[in-house]
Amino acid sequence: MEMNKAQQTRSLSLPSKLNPINQKIETQLKKLRIKEESATSASERIINGVSGLSELYECINKALSLPMTQQALSLSQHEKHVGVLLKRCSSLLNICGSIMEIVQLQCAITKLLKSSLSESKEDTNIETNIGIYTSTRKEVIKKAKNVVMTLNQLLGEEQEEECNASTLIKSLRCVSIINLSVFESLLNFESLPVSKPKRTIVSKLMNKGSACKFETGNQINDVDNVLHELVLGGSAASDDKLCIAITKLKGLVGVMESLQTVLNNMSHQLIQTKAFLMNIVSF
Repeated sequence: MEMNKAQQTRSLSLPSKLNPINQKIETQLKKLRIKEESATSASERIINGVSGLSELYECINKALSLPMTQQALSLSQHEKHVGVLLKRCSSLLNICGSIMEIVQLQCAITKLLKSSLSESKEDTNIETNIGIYTSTRKEVIKKAKNVVMTLNQLLGEEQEEECNASTLIKSLRCVSIINLSVFESLLNFESLPVSKPKRTIVSKLMNKGSACKFETGNQINDVDNVLHELVLGGSAASDDKLCIAITKLKGLVGVMESLQTVLNNMSHQLIQTKAFLMNIVSF
């Protein structure tokens, strides 16, 4: 599906006054693509992606809040589309909640290890604390992979776009697909090494033939590497290595806290979208 083609399809049921809102949605999509492609790290790209999604949903929610929009979308020809979008929104909201729990757990263990390394004076304590962190990381990875499986199931349920769907419905469907991709990137960030560079999902949907974007290191992997060096060093682990590890952990805490903030905003917007769609269904 190409977003520019969807935008060229004029709605037969939605009032023309909605066109400015649709233009805002398209503008936000372009901003999201630019932010995503200009990011210099995996975490920055993901944070920008979630933040941009919140802004997209905010535009859509403004449109859905209009009485004339709700009346138009409550017509029988839109019943199937709205029902599918409501189901998808509920699924995305549940997934967002699961991701927030994963990020919260990662943030908590990172803070704990940072604090313990800053206070540890004995090498045995350092190894023990790193062991606890590593063990909990495995739990984070398992949880993240389970949510990715749910995402893949949702992607498998995608259907071809119907030409008689309204422009707003097409926009919301497009945003939900981007939503799945951004969430998947976040979960891969939590559980897997940075993958081979490839075109971003937003660039594909916007039909832009830009060059592949190369990402820099994954902060979680950076932490894993420095912790591995500390364990290998044993009693010979230098204060410099310990200082580097603490610095890396501090940076990762900042990333996790930023993710928590943007995910909270994202959850709020999804809750509003679900409420509007439920209202339309019960019209």
